[in-house]
Amino acid sequence: MTVSKTIFGEIDSEPVYLYKITNKNQTSISVLSYAATWQNFEVVENGQKHSLIEHFDNLDDYIKTPYQVGKTIGRVAGRIKDATFKIKGQEYQMEQNEGENFLHGGSHGLQYQNFKGEIVTDQAVKFKYVVDGEDGFPGKLAVSVVYILSDEDEVTILYSGISDHDTLFNPTCHVYFNVGDENIRDQKLQINADNFLDVDDGKVPTGRLLPTDGPYDFKEPKTIGKGLDELALLDKFEYDDAFVVGRSAATISSKDRAVDLETDRNGMVIFTANPIDEKKADKREYDCLAMELQTLPDAIHHPEFGDTILNKDEKIVYANKYRYRKLN
Repeated sequence: MTVSKTIFGEIDSEPVYLYKITNKNQTSISVLSYAATWQNFEVVENGQKHSLIEHFDNLDDYIKTPYQVGKTIGRVAGRIKDATFKIKGQEYQMEQNEGENFLHGGSHGLQYQNFKGEIVTDQAVKFKYVVDGEDGFPGKLAVSVVYILSDEDEVTILYSGISDHDTLFNPTCHVYFNVGDENIRDQKLQINADNFLDVDDGKVPTGRLLPTDGPYDFKEPKTIGKGLDELALLDKFEYDDAFVVGRSAATISSKDRAVDLETDRNGMVIFTANPIDEKKADKREYDCLAMELQTLPDAIHHPEFGDTILNKDEKIVYANKYRYRKLN
């Protein structure tokens, strides 16, 4: 195993570093100090390199592109209804950065911060940042994000948080997968979920769980294109949905390779997108699929969705895992 560190760019007169971890199979991950971003996941098959995730090769695209490609999202991923919540009877008013609601940690969230990086071992890099009362959140929150690559081609992301005040904490990696040489529509998706969340017109959960029928049924592997075709019959043209998952959450696969996703939380949001080509995105010509492992969105308003409260002075750690498998 080896780890390298190079300068990737600069933001606000601070250097942004890229760390690259490479294992014995020449599988590698690259991660950035800016937004603790997962920049690349690359495998070598028969002497050929294959990237498994959407990525940019320059910092400017990560800064200007609204799709949050590969970034750490937080404090809280997803939407919070009406940008308000209560903890122990105390109400907090957040920034309303998407209509009347609050999305993805706000305009000063983790996805806009340059973390301090540290090589922990020859297979792990840690990023640290402290957010302090930004966008209406209570408390100073110390966050660390650790990326680990094993010799078994498994990527583990550990998120830890500790705060001096009762607050919320539900981060995710906004990673977009494209694991094959074929079009994303021809790649297969399996989601181990019997239910997904009903949402209102603002994409905020209503509290209802819906059965994963029709276009939402990925219990057996199905091409993303078939799912999109089934969605079109309902006059819907993209996935932007939260599924209720267990530890073994999902698999995305091409004819040659697959990535299995595991989580210790209960939710996965999928989102069809094309961050690279805005014109194709407008035509719904997608080239990747976001797969965001997290506690179900807006859980603070729906206790049955899970607990995203981080109590004062209590440390919590979450783990997401992604394992590459060669199929042919």
